[in-house]
Amino acid sequence: MATILSCHPAEEPFRVYAWMSGKIDMPEERLDSIFSNAARAGISGIYLECHGGYPSILDSTSFRDSAALTILRRAVPVAKKHGLELHAWMWTTNRCEETLLQAHPEWYEVNGLGESLADIEMYNRKHYRFLCPNHEGVAEYLKDRVRELAEVEGLDGIHLDFIRFPDAILPYGLHESRGVVQDKVYPQWDCCYCDECRAKFKAQTGIDPLELDDPTANPEWMQFRWDAMAQLADGLLEEIQACGLKASAAVFATPEEARKLVRQDWVQFRHADALLPMIYHTSYAQPAEWIETATREGVTALAAAGNKARLYSGVSVPRDGDFAGRIALARAGGASGICFFSLEAFFRHPEYWSQLQAATAAL
Repeated sequence: MATILSCHPAEEPFRVYAWMSGKIDMPEERLDSIFSNAARAGISGIYLECHGGYPSILDSTSFRDSAALTILRRAVPVAKKHGLELHAWMWTTNRCEETLLQAHPEWYEVNGLGESLADIEMYNRKHYRFLCPNHEGVAEYLKDRVRELAEVEGLDGIHLDFIRFPDAILPYGLHESRGVVQDKVYPQWDCCYCDECRAKFKAQTGIDPLELDDPTANPEWMQFRWDAMAQLADGLLEEIQACGLKASAAVFATPEEARKLVRQDWVQFRHADALLPMIYHTSYAQPAEWIETATREGVTALAAAGNKARLYSGVSVPRDGDFAGRIALARAGGASGICFFSLEAFFRHPEYWSQLQAATAAL
């Protein structure tokens, strides 16, 4: 087995987390039952989705997300009761609130055909609307969302999801189910070619990316987009830390796949306290053992870059209940912890609670 590079002491305890969708209408007794089971099963903390695909943001002047605040304020005391960390899980560049779309359609990314994501449904997904990291106003808008979440007393952290470009290529195991052929990068899925990005890149290089025969083959254009997203992410992560909270992000499975598929260079997210690569092996048409390989690639890349973020391997809940096996793979790859997607699977399969408890008891 290859030597594992790590920025963290070997004696640091291995942590177990879980993602969970937040619902504004979930009764408190239901939340209490879930969090109680999670704590008994050895889960350290919950990444609770508070801003998702169809948020209730009604104030077109301030864009304040009252639904997210309600979800968190109900959940924090219940999490504290059971000794759980609670992190607010927010969608980041993928923002689909109608008020924002109406107020700032110019903020949305544009594909290689000149189509704005404000106007089209990429991959036939209504919610798939991504903001351009280079557009003036976007960073401050997202920092406002961070600051309002940070107002919730007792919150432990804020977790950034969709801090990336849309998929230029979907993970390979999804091509058939989504009905796409993606043997290379095609312009309808390659973003961002908005006027702002084109002008900024041309000022730096003298090149209009739309005039390139194969934009993906141009290293400067690729680096431009990696840098743009890393700068936006790092600014938001720094803002989270400035609010006194732990800063984390869900990222694509490995540094290489992230850069290629979604223009996300997450090794450069230097203000992250933790990074959670989503190593959903079936989405990449890989066996479960790939969790160890992908984890090692991430841990090694972070160490080589001097990035001190902890890496928690994000994995799907195993259908066969082999939580011990998933934990062993993440640990073998050098992870500081693991995060299961998602607790909703435990609602359908309550036997998972005892199976996870047995796995965590052996840590």
